[in-house]
Amino acid sequence: MSDYSEAQISEWGQQNEEQRFELFLGLTVKHKQVWALSDDEGCLIVDSDGEQLLPVWPLEVFASNAAVEEWQGLKPLAISLDDWQEKWLPGMENDVIDVAVFPDLEGSSEVISAQELAVNTKLQKKKAPMA
Repeated sequence: MSDYSEAQISEWGQQNEEQRFELFLGLTVKHKQVWALSDDEGCLIVDSDGEQLLPVWPLEVFASNAAVEEWQGLKPLAISLDDWQEKWLPGMENDVIDVAVFPDLEGSSEVISAQELAVNTKLQKKKAPMA
């Protein structure tokens, strides 16, 4: 994504979980997209100690950068913010799939329920200036 410099992207990737969570909210509302990883069989869902997690990122570059090692071969999948809020989050809540928000390259991320993320996203949209 050419909106941001490589230095800015690198800096964001180095932030702690809480900072990346806030950045995720701001960027997804600004760009009206969420990014996941997928292949022909569907979206990547990670099992973390029996908990099902969907890793998501605020920009395509971060999802692309995560598609290494065991995730190699997966492709970034753009999800419109409207679909994310109206279909994905309610469906994930029903299926008891939590969200791993903006994992770094070591896999560290803020984990939040789909319902909590829906509330946080709505609050962020109210704070964001209208585009």
